[in-house]
Amino acid sequence: MPLLGYWEVALEVIRELLVGNLESGDRLEALIFSAIYLKWINTGQIPCFEDGSHHRPNRHAEISRLIFCELERIYCMKDTSPKEVLAIRKIHPCLPSFKAKFTASVPLTRIRDIAHRGDIPHDLKQEIKHTIQNKLHQNASPENLVATEAMLARITRNPRQYSEAFVEKFKIFHHQLKDFSMLGSMHNNI
Repeated sequence: MPLLGYWEVALEVIRELLVGNLESGDRLEALIFSAIYLKWINTGQIPCFEDGSHHRPNRHAEISRLIFCELERIYCMKDTSPKEVLAIRKIHPCLPSFKAKFTASVPLTRIRDIAHRGDIPHDLKQEIKHTIQNKLHQNASPENLVATEAMLARITRNPRQYSEAFVEKFKIFHHQLKDFSMLGSMHNNI
């Protein structure tokens, strides 16, 4: 039995439930169960956490897109009932966004490239890999941004300690990570 308190697992269960129940008799039940389950998650009735597995943070958006496509396919079928349409409409707002900024892998590939640069010391490479890169692949959380900001402050403290090109790439990564986690755009909107 999968651990349904993990967001990615919960989304996978919904996806499998919808894809696996295409017979019209089972389809309404699958849609209703999916709508209820996602509503409970979104309202906090079922707390959801990250499981620490090594997936890119954009995996949730990718699964959400697959669910959305399946819902749209069901919606357009000739035998879809009004009750099924209502259940689909209840599911849509509960799905994570799959806008381009949530499916982008730019901050993730950029930090990997930064960690493999030839113009920074080995110990800094290891620190970037273990405090930012690996953790970012497990879970895109505010801790990643805090660690990135702390490292940015450290590498900019002494202007000539690290190469200008490295510092500039790290600043770009920091900006992209803020946008990825929506903090950059939220700050700009305020």
